[in-house]
Amino acid sequence: MGAQKYASLRLTLFKHGAESFLAALDEAAISHTPVHSYSIAPQGSGLVEAITALSDAMPWNAIAKVVVAWIEARKSREVIIYTEEGKWFHAKGYSASEVQKLLEISTNITVIDTKPVDKQ
Repeated sequence: MGAQKYASLRLTLFKHGAESFLAALDEAAISHTPVHSYSIAPQGSGLVEAITALSDAMPWNAIAKVVVAWIEARKSREVIIYTEEGKWFHAKGYSASEVQKLLEISTNITVIDTKPVDKQ
C-alpha cells in the first residue's frame, strides 16, 4: 500500500463570520478543528480552524458549495482564497465548481462578515 498525501485547508475567520461559517460547515457535515498558535509577538485577531483529510477524501465540492451559499446569503460577506502560488481570489461571483478548483490549490481562506448577524 502506497503512502497517501493529506490535504489541509486553513480557515481564518474574522469579524462576525466565524460563528455562521462554522455553523454552515457543521450543517454540511464537514469536520473542522481549531488551530491554536502561541507566540510572544502580536497576532491577528482572527479565529483559525483547519479542515484536514487524506487527499482523496477531502470534501472539496462540499466546501465550495458552503463557501458560495454562505457568501450569497448576505452582501456583507466575503471569502478570499489564497493559492499555493501566492495568488489570491475573492470568491464572490464565482460558481461552486470554480471555487472548488481554487480550493484544491489553496493553502488558506479568509472568511469575513462585516456586519453582525442581527443587522442586514
